[in-house]
Formats: sequence, C-alpha cells, structure tokens
Amino acid sequence: MERVIHKKSLFSLGAVAVALAFIISSVFSYILMERPDKRDQEFSLMLAGRVNDIVTDEILRPLLVSRTMSHDRLLIDWLEHEEERTQKENVAFMEEYLSLLKNEFNYTSAFLISEKSHCYYTWKGLNKILNPLNDPHDKWYPTFIKKGLSFELNADTDQVNGNHWTIFINCRITSKEGELLGVCGVGVVMDHLQQIMSDYEEQYGVKINLVDSNGLVQMAVDYSDIQRMYLNNIKLDAANDNYSILRNMHSYRISKYLKELGWYLVVQTGMNSSKSKFIPLVILNFISAGLLIALLYLALYLKEKADAERGSDPNPLDDLTGLPNRLYFSEAYGETGIFNTTRYKTFIVFDIDHFSAEKELHPEDLLIKETADIAKQLFDSSGLLLRWRSDTFIVLSEQEVNQALELCELLCRRIRGEIGITISAGLTAIDLTDTIKKNYYCAMQGCYAAKFAGGNQAVIYRGEA
Repeated sequence: MERVIHKKSLFSLGAVAVALAFIISSVFSYILMERPDKRDQEFSLMLAGRVNDIVTDEILRPLLVSRTMSHDRLLIDWLEHEEERTQKENVAFMEEYLSLLKNEFNYTSAFLISEKSHCYYTWKGLNKILNPLNDPHDKWYPTFIKKGLSFELNADTDQVNGNHWTIFINCRITSKEGELLGVCGVGVVMDHLQQIMSDYEEQYGVKINLVDSNGLVQMAVDYSDIQRMYLNNIKLDAANDNYSILRNMHSYRISKYLKELGWYLVVQTGMNSSKSKFIPLVILNFISAGLLIALLYLALYLKEKADAERGSDPNPLDDLTGLPNRLYFSEAYGETGIFNTTRYKTFIVFDIDHFSAEKELHPEDLLIKETADIAKQLFDSSGLLLRWRSDTFIVLSEQEVNQALELCELLCRRIRGEIGITISAGLTAIDLTDTIKKNYYCAMQGCYAAKFAGGNQAVIYRGEA
C-alpha cells in the first residue's frame, strides 16, 4: 500500500514539474517578445549554461580518472622502486597498466612520465626519454612541474596519435612525503567536443572558446586558433562563480570560470533578428523542460535507491563502522567495469545469519559495529574492507583464495565466540577479465551456498560446474 502511495506521489510531482516547466517556458518566451532589448542577453546566458554543462561532462570524467590514477598506491610503489627493475620489465608493466586504463574508458591515450628516469610511457610502451632542451614538445613537463599544481589541462597535438589536437589532463604523482615521482594522465581527442561546439555556433550564430587564465585559446572550432589566439576583451575572474557579461554596440561576450577544469568558457554572440532567435529559443525551452522532468525522475529514483541501499549516506565512509561504503567503492572502481589493479586476488562477501531475528534480540547497530570491529582486525592489513549495505560486508583481499578462506573461517569462529551470532561468507578468486559486478555475483553465490548449508561457515565459489 505504501509503495502504491509512493508511486502516486512521484507521478504527482512529475505532473507538477511538467506544468511548471511549460508555464515557465511560456512566460519566459512572452517576456523575451515584450522586451527585445533583453532577449539576446538572456538567450546568450541560457546558451552559455548549456555549453558549460556539455564541456564539463566531456572533460570532468577523464579528469577524475587521471586524479584517481595519480593516487593509485600500486603506481606510486612502482615509481618508488623503478630503478630496481630492468627497463624491459618497466616497459611491460606500464604498457599493460596504461592499455587497461585506455581500453576501459575508451580514451585516445594514457601516459606516465617518471621523474627519476624521464621515461615517457604510453599504452604502446616506452615512447621516448623526455628532453625539453632538444624537443619543443617536451617543454610542457618542466613548465607544469614549476607551477606546483596538482593537475592541469593542456591542449596540444598528440604525437602518439597522429598529431591530433588533444586535451591532456596532467596530474602530479607524489610520495607520502611529498616527493615528486612523476606525472600521469589521459588524453581526450577534441573532435567530439569540437563537433558539438561547431553545431552550436552554426545553429545560433555564436562563437565558443575555452581559454586559460591568460586568455590564450585552448579549445575552439577552428583548430588554427588553438594555442595561437588570445581573447582580451573578456572578464577573467576565478573568484567569481557567476557569468560575467561585457557588451559592445553589436555583441555580447559572456565568460565563466570552470573551477573543475581551471579554464574559462567564453561565448560571443551578436544581435540577431527576433525571428531567427525566438524559434530556436522556444525549442530550447521545450528541451530544457524535458531535461528538467527527466532529471527530476532520475533524482527521485536514485534517492529512493540510495535510501534503501545506503541509508541516504552521501559520504564515502559509513558513520556507524567508519568503514568505506558502497559510494566509496563506486567512485573508486565502479560496479560495472573491471578492476584496474592486480593488487587484489580474492573477492569476499559476508553477512549475519538470520539478521532479522537477531536484531530483535540485540541492538542492530551493536551487532553490525562489533562484527565490523572483528573483521577489521583480520582483514585491514591484507585487503580493503567495506560495509556494502545493512549487515552485508565485502572484502577485496590481497591473499590467494585458499589463504583468504582460512581468515574467513577464523572470522566465523571469533564472531560466534565473542558476539554469540553466526555469519556466512562467500569467496571467489578475482577474475580480472570479468566485470566487477560478475566477481561480486560469484562471491555472493558462495555466500548463498554457505547459508544453504546451515550458515556459520565460508564457501569458495569456483564457477559453474
């Protein structure tokens, strides 16, 4: 009954959103018709906002991937001990690592430069030894290092990929002590973003650029402008999170600082005729209304799902146990991709047997907290322990499956002896060629088998017979 009421509430909210979207669209269009002196400015701001969303969506994900890569403990350890291996071993390791990253996220390039050796590794292997004095293409490296930034976006031609104009996301890699170890990142060819910008420029009669803090063009429809043209008549203010507008007699220049990227979006628009702008604006309003409704339903669905699975916790750490939670796991690894590290050998899932009955006899939070505390003692030194949901935990263990099984059996005995309840655990050897979701499913099969056998035990799932 509650579910039916809840669904009705969602549909009611959706209906209200539709009505409001159409009312706002109609009123806004009417105001533009009645006040033509404001129409171009308001339309330009709306268009700039849309371009801002597109640019951010195109670049933000590879930026997050690059920054995650720069904090990868496996990569840091490898750089700290690079000189202990032969060059052939180093090239083979980096070729495999960068190829997995490139293929997983479909980037055009993935790279790493070692500060010790100045070796420039790509997904194809060792590309070259950096030599900024003799090769102008290498001057970006010392320039980036001197700036002291943790990351930076840079537009340049990709020598490894046919000299295509590419947005490189450079991230500094440092040790725990802050010592520079190197620079890593990925490259995204500009062709797709350039085509989107070209379509907008042709349809709405505007000019779109991305520039750095000096006004130097980093992204444009015309590739001849990149790294060659400066835009001077714009406001470049990193402290201002709003859109800045400069008007001359015939056009506007609207700029906004994209703090996630460190660049500025600049949209230049002229005073076009009323008809040519009004019709696209009405279409844009309808599209915006549709997107608003879609986003509303998506937000309500995700909130309902998050409430059920994570108790609406927006933080990457579980408040009760202090363990990383499912949100942390999703941000670090995703749930549908594959593992990008060979560090972990065994996937473990365990939960409390007859939890619904046990929490009637004991405080629920206490059961979960004490279970987590014992698990921390056993798994913290050799893996990653997370609270998945409610009484369910997962472990990414660095041990082989048979060694991990011994720890799980010890966990069963200790929980029964110290708390007076039982757990069931399922294990599977991690298959790096399968998705993370498939590895999780296999471990869950082992957990189900343990429960079916009476609980208070651990079972290895070895695949279909």
